[in-house]
Amino acid sequence: MTLNTSTADASRAVPSLGIVSRVSRQATDPVPQAEAVIKHLFGIRSETVPSLFDVKFRDCDGSVGRRDFATHWIHWYPAKMFHRIPQAILTALSPQSPLAILDPFCGSGTVLLEGILRGHHVIGIDVNPIARLISRVKTRPLDPRHVRRHLAGVMRRARLTTISRRKDDALDFWFKPRIRSTLQSLYNSILEIEHVQCREFFEIGFSSVIRHASFADPRIAPPVKLNAQRSKTANRKYRADLDRASRLRVPDVYELFDAAIKDNLRRMGELFASPRLGIATVLPPVCEAARTGLPDASIDLVITSPPYCGAQKYVRSLRLEMLLMGIGTADIACTDRRTLGTERITKSQVQNVSQTQFADMDALIDKIRWRNPVRATMLAHYCNYLTRFAKELARVLKPNSNAFVTFGTDRMAGYDVRCAEIFAQTATAAGLNHIVTLVDKIPSRGMITKRHSTAGTISEEHVVWVRS
Repeated sequence: MTLNTSTADASRAVPSLGIVSRVSRQATDPVPQAEAVIKHLFGIRSETVPSLFDVKFRDCDGSVGRRDFATHWIHWYPAKMFHRIPQAILTALSPQSPLAILDPFCGSGTVLLEGILRGHHVIGIDVNPIARLISRVKTRPLDPRHVRRHLAGVMRRARLTTISRRKDDALDFWFKPRIRSTLQSLYNSILEIEHVQCREFFEIGFSSVIRHASFADPRIAPPVKLNAQRSKTANRKYRADLDRASRLRVPDVYELFDAAIKDNLRRMGELFASPRLGIATVLPPVCEAARTGLPDASIDLVITSPPYCGAQKYVRSLRLEMLLMGIGTADIACTDRRTLGTERITKSQVQNVSQTQFADMDALIDKIRWRNPVRATMLAHYCNYLTRFAKELARVLKPNSNAFVTFGTDRMAGYDVRCAEIFAQTATAAGLNHIVTLVDKIPSRGMITKRHSTAGTISEEHVVWVRS
């Protein structure tokens, strides 16, 4: 790859840009923009760089610019990556030719979309089937005029179809009987679209309205049923959500779907009109971050954010969507078990926790085990997976190529868990060079920042920069 950031540029005096390490920075010093820091440090040898830099991925006034551009908001997703992180990295590195970019925890495809908008070749991996579907649709430009022609047929077939509803305790808990039948009719109608890319576009639109057609609280990612008893003491928004769900009728479902498709057609039109788009590939479910299946030394750049350890119920948050789209409970459970940081821990796993390769981490896991054996096991599995992931990064990165891996601050059972430091250690052990860790304070990024009593609050994101 060719990058226009030179060593000569990077050797300028740090104070000239107002860029100082966290240790040296005074409370009154302004926090520099992440893009400027990355550009400045790109050509400096890692041994000359302090380990932590405070940065801002937002603008100086705290704004983030336009959020709903191209297909970024084609579907919601729990704890999705802040789009300004890959934007800043890609802008700072200023590649002069297309790069092979990998996001091995691609989620809903934020990095992939930012990559193709700049003409790069991007590869995404995720164990979650809804994530892979969103990423495929988000990064695949379709002519909205062609897609729009399918809408009337989908609606017509759904309205003419009568579904004989089978008893399903999992779904009957969340949906009115007629609403559930209407949703099933819509989905069956979508499946009749022969053009795969168009069919998947409509599947995403369908998935995006499922939560709004249910009794699930729309403000909480993992489904929590709106409750009449709780509404007596709840705020006005909660009571309005319950009233809306209680009054929902069959015509409302069609209106929700029609509006979602038209909004996504507008977004797709913006993507379709974008110049010099790159190419995105989302790998099949057999691939995962620690076992990508990619050739040795084939990747120029990695930008990714692994799941937060126990901080997000990624699979449970999308359970309603999976069930209504024909993904069975056994497959959902399998996806949950494969998700990094999962809370789905067996008694056997708790009783047979494997050690990590770091004595200080094993000591912390032992402390946590006294308070909460399950969370200690989760952390041990998380650390060991990061070790395998770091080795895989070292294998697939081309020589002198970069990886930016984002972690949130975390607490487990009352103890600070510094996942970014853990990864920096594992990356170094795998032969990668730790360049710097960029620290950005989180006001809120579409995630549940406050969690239950055995976890804590995510207050910062740490972007670990390593180089092969």
